[in-house]
Amino acid sequence: MSGPRLYSEEEVTHQAYDIFLELAPNNLSEQDVEDFNEYREELGFIEEGEPDEQWQDFVALEIESELFVQVLVGLEFENEDVLFAKILISRDKDAPFCHILWKETEHAE
Repeated sequence: MSGPRLYSEEEVTHQAYDIFLELAPNNLSEQDVEDFNEYREELGFIEEGEPDEQWQDFVALEIESELFVQVLVGLEFENEDVLFAKILISRDKDAPFCHILWKETEHAE
């Protein structure tokens, strides 16, 4: 019995980034989009890893770490990192899924 057909982590990370670029203008402030575009070449980061527990508060499905990847997109400044999006994306080629938590306009620390 064969399991699900999976994209590699690298493939889904690229997919997540493409989705981020497409949707960012509609979900981030104009200033955030300008900052990201200006600084992404030198300060931008894209990190992938296992989904954290926070996702269970936002999605109504069981998140199996081998089937999903969490992708973070942001800028890394000397004094602080700015996280623009936290993305949960499926690796399963037959069950596409993507959910994004966007940076809030007023971010309280």
